[in-house]
Amino acid sequence: MAVGRGKAGESAPASGDGAKFVFFDLETTGLSPHGCRIIEFAGLRVAPGGVPCGSFQALIRIEERLPYFITRLTGITDEMLEGGEPIEAAFPRFREFIGNLPLVAYNVAFDMGFLRAEAARQQVRLRNKPVCALAVARAKLPGLPNHKLKTVARHLGVEREQTHRALDDCEIGLHVFTELMRG
Repeated sequence: MAVGRGKAGESAPASGDGAKFVFFDLETTGLSPHGCRIIEFAGLRVAPGGVPCGSFQALIRIEERLPYFITRLTGITDEMLEGGEPIEAAFPRFREFIGNLPLVAYNVAFDMGFLRAEAARQQVRLRNKPVCALAVARAKLPGLPNHKLKTVARHLGVEREQTHRALDDCEIGLHVFTELMRG
């Protein structure tokens, strides 16, 4: 389910592209939206049937050094972020990409916390309806030992290594979400 990223890391949604929601993921410098920052945005605009019809990906330049455990988890390095764009430019582009569509994420509360914190810093408001793919997995697959994305993906036969990079996790998460909604 690879989706082209285009020259600038995105394929702009066409007006009337038929998207019903955006599956998104963020990578961050830590767990708290109050003291940590977004370092990567990604999203897939999704048409009926779970078919991606646009993608977005951006690395964010930050002032501080990345914690070692974040580099180890995501593979994102300080050098990679030096080539990123400022959050003040990336966030408005991401907002344009998502429009008013519902936002689906695996553990949406975590990602929405960071989006809302950034929206507050930039003095804008997000009105998108959040949908939690993790909550759907817990409801539909109560017998699993845990509901980590990797565990649920394996259970559903989604054969792909989770990388903890935002766009890859969007692709895996969307596949899992689509399978869960079919069942």
